[in-house]
Amino acid sequence: MKIDLSDHGAPPPGPAALQQTPQYARALAAMGARVQGITGRLHDGIAAQALVVQRRMGPLTVNWLPRGPIWRADLSEQQRDTFLACMTEVMASGALWIGSADNDHAGAELSQHGFHTLIAPQFVAELDLSPCANDRLAAQHGKWRNRLRHAEAAGLVVSERKFDPTRDAAFLRREAQQRRKRRYRALPLGFAVAFGAQNRGAARIWSAHKAGELAAQMLILQHGTTATYHIGWTGDLGRKTSAHNLLLWQAQNWLAERGGIRLDLGPIDVSNAGGLARFKQGSGAALCALGPTMIRFPRPALFQKRHRRAA
Repeated sequence: MKIDLSDHGAPPPGPAALQQTPQYARALAAMGARVQGITGRLHDGIAAQALVVQRRMGPLTVNWLPRGPIWRADLSEQQRDTFLACMTEVMASGALWIGSADNDHAGAELSQHGFHTLIAPQFVAELDLSPCANDRLAAQHGKWRNRLRHAEAAGLVVSERKFDPTRDAAFLRREAQQRRKRRYRALPLGFAVAFGAQNRGAARIWSAHKAGELAAQMLILQHGTTATYHIGWTGDLGRKTSAHNLLLWQAQNWLAERGGIRLDLGPIDVSNAGGLARFKQGSGAALCALGPTMIRFPRPALFQKRHRRAA
């Protein structure tokens, strides 16, 4: 397997979470981060890819591998093992690695290359866009589908367009206020601006109005055949009219019509955000378990520590 290095990587060889796409890498690079793409190629094209975000913490280099690598479906276990071995060797040998495995199997593979579990897995909601609209509608929870019907009858006018940081400055301010009020953390608001600037037309915003009054908005980021629900806001009018249900339904139909196969709705946190968790699951999204967050210590440091003990 031939290993290539690049700043942003190539389109991944399979469906990928936002963090493993060149669109994400370009946005982070525009914000000053260093992103390294590691691509494994066979004679017939790209077979594996990992995007690694590099950070400096004093004298230590930290390599962050979020939800990767991404594999071609026909890759053998031996080929995957070869890529993982090369992945940790082509980067700085004295670096600390932090990886969030995409599933349990990926976690087991990383463990064979020196990674150890640090944090237990979390759950995310993924909406499959490959079924037809009628099948996706049938997969919704009954109460969620009733709210969608309520929104469709509420006289809402829905529009969709490219995200514009200037035009949508108020939307970003509302998100900032929402974060302070609900005390949750997410990617910096500047990420949405950088993503839109570096990936023209890939940041899309849906808005719902009634009689000229804004009810709700939703920002979705496209990255290849997958997309990510990034920011959502609903006002009093939006809650009364179930506007967010209508926005998510129209957004997923728009994406499916354009070849999208999956919409990632983000983490499920029943304890701290039960209402949002029920909204995501009620939409027909599948609850998917990720693998653990894992750590791999710098090998030179481990060797020195063992050497001193032996002495």
